[in-house]
Amino acid sequence: MMTRVIAPLLAALLLAASPASAALASDAPVLLVAATKRKPAKRKPVPPAPPPQETAPAESAPAAAPQPLTPDVAPPVSATPESQPSTGSSITEPSLDFDLLAPEAEASAGLLDPELDNQLKTRRTMLLLHQGLGLGMAGGLTAATVLGQIQFNRSFRGGGDDRTLLAWHRGVVIGTSVLFATVGALGILAPDPVERAFQWDSVTFHKIFMSLATAGMVAQAVLGILATHSYGELQEPKYATAHQVVGYATLGCVAAGIVTLTF
Repeated sequence: MMTRVIAPLLAALLLAASPASAALASDAPVLLVAATKRKPAKRKPVPPAPPPQETAPAESAPAAAPQPLTPDVAPPVSATPESQPSTGSSITEPSLDFDLLAPEAEASAGLLDPELDNQLKTRRTMLLLHQGLGLGMAGGLTAATVLGQIQFNRSFRGGGDDRTLLAWHRGVVIGTSVLFATVGALGILAPDPVERAFQWDSVTFHKIFMSLATAGMVAQAVLGILATHSYGELQEPKYATAHQVVGYATLGCVAAGIVTLTF
């Protein structure tokens, strides 16, 4: 305790004796009092460092205001055809190319009925055969009628009763009858998937005439057999004459049936 009092006093005397410290002599009592009253400073607890503050997210920059349209910039054009202008070089108009015929993938997808299409193709093929064989049948029937007329003249009109053409007439008649039956079957069995209302048209008249021709073909066959089996009898000329008349009527019905399809 004494050393704490004596040490400041010695320091004050040394400062007073020194000429360089004469200017500070007036401040010696203050220093002495400060030296005597100085107490050791107490350590204050260091406060904990504040936690780092989270930086606030930067505010998003305000959206830029839409710039006004200038006369050189055109507004966007809608993709719908209704909103596109009809004029203007910068607008591409839709293409006008298209198929007039339906493709086969559409028929298989259901736009066309495959079963109906097959039936129509079958009908077309059968009717083409009906037409072609029908013309051949008409030619055969004409030949059979000519041969029958020549044989009739020879047998019943003073021709010497020569029956050399009878075999040729019979052969042509048999071939013509087979063609006639085939032609009729093709016309009847051809599928007709489309419903049609009845009307008096060329097809109807064709069917009527060919039905009469069918009856005539059957009648000719019966009369021809009767005329052949009554050879040399009184009934032979009657059967032969009836066979001749029915033959011409049948040929006329066939010709009328062909002509009706040309109109």
